[in-house]
Amino acid sequence: MKTRREFLKVAAIGAAALPAGAAAMRTASAAVPDGLPRLEESDPAAVALGYVHDVADVDTARFPRYEEGQLCSNCRLISGPAEDDWRPCSIFPGKLVANEGWCSAWVAKG
Repeated sequence: MKTRREFLKVAAIGAAALPAGAAAMRTASAAVPDGLPRLEESDPAAVALGYVHDVADVDTARFPRYEEGQLCSNCRLISGPAEDDWRPCSIFPGKLVANEGWCSAWVAKG
């Protein structure tokens, strides 16, 4: 179970990133994201949210909220063509995340 403090931390980071992400997505939405760099796991925002390129590497002790089946590819915050292995995410504006990745900002689609 997530503590209130952890929830507020993730919510604050997500809320701060959304306006910048929305602006970046409006700019890039008409084009294929070929020019965007891939998010590095060492990026400070990635570290704060526990982002990993492969869900097998999720630190479940640090992020017990993770559940099997949660992937960037089925998160509400990812955009771009589903067939692309790397796609834009509104949490990490200007960067691409791996379809097979995960971070603690994961939100179910639908």
